[in-house]
Amino acid sequence: MSAIDKYQEVLGNTNVIALATSVDNVPDVRIVNFIRDQKRPNVLLFASDRTNRKVAQFAKNNAVAFTSVPKEGDIPHVRSNNAVVTKSAQTIGDLKRSFIDAIPGYDATLEAIADTLDVFEIHIKQAIVITGFEEPDLITF
Repeated sequence: MSAIDKYQEVLGNTNVIALATSVDNVPDVRIVNFIRDQKRPNVLLFASDRTNRKVAQFAKNNAVAFTSVPKEGDIPHVRSNNAVVTKSAQTIGDLKRSFIDAIPGYDATLEAIADTLDVFEIHIKQAIVITGFEEPDLITF
């Protein structure tokens, strides 16, 4: 299996990442649900309340790191410390069906707070794919 196939498979088996930001040399990490952009394999999308602290952090430093969160007992994951976050041109309305299909219970989230959400894109420049105890794969986009 090619490295890009492993990458796609691992990200296809989860909808959760731990997303890290850093402002003024103070790191911060949080759990974020995401969906994949099927046309751009190096882009992950997530929604956030536009008044959330992480959104203010993106404005100060849009360089981020993340690791996918494997399902319980799994090892495979994708991680990157070479990515940036930007606000997406797509809206939550544009991607509503994709979020609901990928994230169980997201319809309730949208019902409660859809009008406060903006969509953000993580543009991955490089990623490491770990599928087991063998040497990890490095992917450059």
